[in-house]
Amino acid sequence: MRGLQCWSHLLKGTTIPVLVFTDHNNLRYYRDPWKIGPQVTGYLPKREQYNIILEYKPGATNQADELSRRPDYKGKNPANEDITVWPDQYFCNTHTSIQVFDMDSIGNNLDQKVKLAQYPNQSRLKEWAPLHNLSLLDGTHWHHRTALVVVADNGLRRGVTSLFHNHETVGHPGITKTLQLISPYYWWPGMKTFVTKYIKGCTTCQMNKVNTHPTHPPMFPITPADNAQPFETIAMDFITKLPQSGGFDTILTITDANCSKASIFIPYHKAIDSEGVALLYLNHVIPYYGIP
Repeated sequence: MRGLQCWSHLLKGTTIPVLVFTDHNNLRYYRDPWKIGPQVTGYLPKREQYNIILEYKPGATNQADELSRRPDYKGKNPANEDITVWPDQYFCNTHTSIQVFDMDSIGNNLDQKVKLAQYPNQSRLKEWAPLHNLSLLDGTHWHHRTALVVVADNGLRRGVTSLFHNHETVGHPGITKTLQLISPYYWWPGMKTFVTKYIKGCTTCQMNKVNTHPTHPPMFPITPADNAQPFETIAMDFITKLPQSGGFDTILTITDANCSKASIFIPYHKAIDSEGVALLYLNHVIPYYGIP
């Protein structure tokens, strides 16, 4: 159709049929009745303007004729010059500096804090030694001779857990993975329980965690009370902190609790007292349903 439109000034309304060679084999299927779409339907009135006969020729045999290859038809279209697609101004002249965290220096500082915290708690460490297989090496208590013992200091334990859970190079691993990262270096009694509570309270983890077992609250039918009248028993609540509309920023909701479950929404201002609420009820509910 694009070819016919391009040469429409020569092809429209001819008395002699115009032979059209095409490599579009799908046109041959339209020789039989088909349910056609709106795009093909739009071609039909355009096609009727031409007196044409179609002949299918595969693309390999449908070569351009000699007239379209004449050198004098080439025109003034010299080869393109070299083009720089991305000029220099799109690139940085110097390398961008990136802050690199030295985990070794952070760990050494933490080790010093853990060792210093052991000195005032020697009596407690001596009680733990036979129960948890602690060893005393160079004045410092170790668990299985590899992991430093962190004495009961929740702030220090949170710092240890944060290093192996919150740090940029770690990426908030799960409970098991965090314990595996901490265990070769630090230990304290009840470490699994502490780490579990820490991770469950991590804001970043809770925001990005996928709940694979979502809980669905059970559905209980709300049946009306026997012989209840509309708005005989009501429930009132307030929807606050709304964008102002018509000068109002709060909605008073009045719900029929025992009969129809219908609700009435009354706009008002947040700075309203009990007398103002009673006045709203007097004007919007009592004239229709009476006193509850």
